[in-house]
Amino acid sequence: MTQKQLTRLNNKLQRQLIKLFHDSGLPNHFNHYGNKEFTNYQRISLIILFRKSKKSIRNFLEELIETKWPSWLGLNKIPKRSTFHDWLMVFGTALIRKLIKLVTDTNNLKIVAIDGTGIQSNFRSPYYEKRRKDFKLKTKRPYNKLDIIVDTDRKKHILDYSFLLKNRSDTLVGKKLIKKLKFKRVKIVADKGYPDYAYEILAKANQNNFISPPKDYKGKCKHNNFKRLRKERNYQSNKKVYNRRPIVESVISSIKRVHDTRLRSQLPFMKKREMGWHILLYNIRMNVKFDDGCSESEQTQINYFFVIVVFFVIPDRA
Repeated sequence: MTQKQLTRLNNKLQRQLIKLFHDSGLPNHFNHYGNKEFTNYQRISLIILFRKSKKSIRNFLEELIETKWPSWLGLNKIPKRSTFHDWLMVFGTALIRKLIKLVTDTNNLKIVAIDGTGIQSNFRSPYYEKRRKDFKLKTKRPYNKLDIIVDTDRKKHILDYSFLLKNRSDTLVGKKLIKKLKFKRVKIVADKGYPDYAYEILAKANQNNFISPPKDYKGKCKHNNFKRLRKERNYQSNKKVYNRRPIVESVISSIKRVHDTRLRSQLPFMKKREMGWHILLYNIRMNVKFDDGCSESEQTQINYFFVIVVFFVIPDRA
């Protein structure tokens, strides 16, 4: 099989999936003995395609046979619903975060933005809500909080995120995210929901600049006038940089509209994993959108990996 034939088999999304598994360093199988019908490459790819489909497991597996993905992934058969559900239990949050770092581009960061939003969970039908209102009963939904840090210059990647199962203020979660940042000499922009002066101190620890408009207290509470004046001067001198902040709003809107992020899991740890898969899918989608083609060395590694999958991992179907 020539290199041109191998390249034709890979669309942009498949190229990203192969590169992701190649960089992850995961083995083809976690078990040394027992059933080896599916590889980890096939499991991860199918889970990402499942999150992209916005369907239930049953409908996704039934319609998978009508696509080209079974032949592209080298599947000998379509997994059963119980088998696919077991795959969702295998990959933990730590591994998902590792995969997110592999697909995230953190080179030449200049301006990043931070913001938080709520994520729907256990979606109920409109008819159910209507009947609750008819009986004058309040419909309570579980509230999940998502805070993200987004690159506003290049691929609009989600650099880091925090997902909590209950509502927490942006001030509390934002401090934890900024402490975790490893990049330096970057401008961090935020809205008025981050009024604490401690953000400037945390950002300067890594030689970063935190830019946020000062909050108008209107005499309701006391504040340090010197720190407030310094924060306002920093904001006024970086107004053009602050104009990049709405990009984080567009990223949140994209996650909710394009990915249709309504968590369907009931267990708390499964909700965190589901949210992690959505973040991973978003960053892969941005890589596909801004993909200008692989270099020759990367394409050679992808084709070499594909040869191994075709001739050594996948048994002969004849």
